[in-house]
Amino acid sequence: MRWWGPKGCTSPSAVIDFREGSTSLVCMRASREFGGQDRYNTWSYKKIVPMQRIEFIQNLADQDGHLAVPVKLGLRADFPRDTRTVVTFKAMGDKTEMTVTECDWTPSQMFEYAEIGLYQSLDKMVASPTPRGGESMKQTKITAAPDQLTVFITREFAAPRELVFRAFTEPQLYTQWLGPRGFTMTLETFEPRNGGRWRYTHKDGDGREHGFHGVYHEVTAPERIIQTFEYEGLPERGHAVLDVARFEALPGSRTRVTMQSVFQSMADRDGMLQSGMERGVNEGFERLDELLAKTKP
Repeated sequence: MRWWGPKGCTSPSAVIDFREGSTSLVCMRASREFGGQDRYNTWSYKKIVPMQRIEFIQNLADQDGHLAVPVKLGLRADFPRDTRTVVTFKAMGDKTEMTVTECDWTPSQMFEYAEIGLYQSLDKMVASPTPRGGESMKQTKITAAPDQLTVFITREFAAPRELVFRAFTEPQLYTQWLGPRGFTMTLETFEPRNGGRWRYTHKDGDGREHGFHGVYHEVTAPERIIQTFEYEGLPERGHAVLDVARFEALPGSRTRVTMQSVFQSMADRDGMLQSGMERGVNEGFERLDELLAKTKP
């Protein structure tokens, strides 16, 4: 999501099922200057040789992963429906040579656009910050098995467990980190206790508000929080998620947070993954890192 798409585009969602015979679904969003439209690609993996080679078929698709015909999306007739792609990786000391081969193109204006887009995407990959050494513990791990209703989120923090737990249960701390950067949070109800309720809204840069609410089933300091989570922007109510957050004390005054979300259906789970959840989780935890660094235990 950090690098996919040419200059001026972002990737708000990427559902990756990286196995031979499986398919990933990736979204590319154009900038407002170019209409702000979302385009989806599927990557159907044919061969994976770890650390050496990936072979897959690229197809245009809708947001649910159903394959789409390029001309029906307004693209030119010379845009291939299937694009066979091979990516190879060659170790070059402390560097890596990566070669991307896309087949089934014909010389055309669409090919030229695609070539420019790939170059710009790879430039973004090179410029993306890469964790090294001690930074690795700051990376958030999001796991969603393709056949399960559960999503796991794991992250380590350089702060004692009691302080991290406070950041999840004290309103003056909670409002400083939850959610992506650039959003304004309004906490309307916050009762972090057994049987308590919560509700907040996030306002994005365009002034649109997004409401969320739930109920606390268990709050056991500083070990565990069990609650429901429901997004109010869906067409119908009742799509509640059961969230369990566990706080594990690690050596050196560190803490591992493991969050388990159980959805009612695969459609609910995949809809959440495609909604930009990864960006919100990553940026929220980056903000939490910054908050913990300046907050006294």
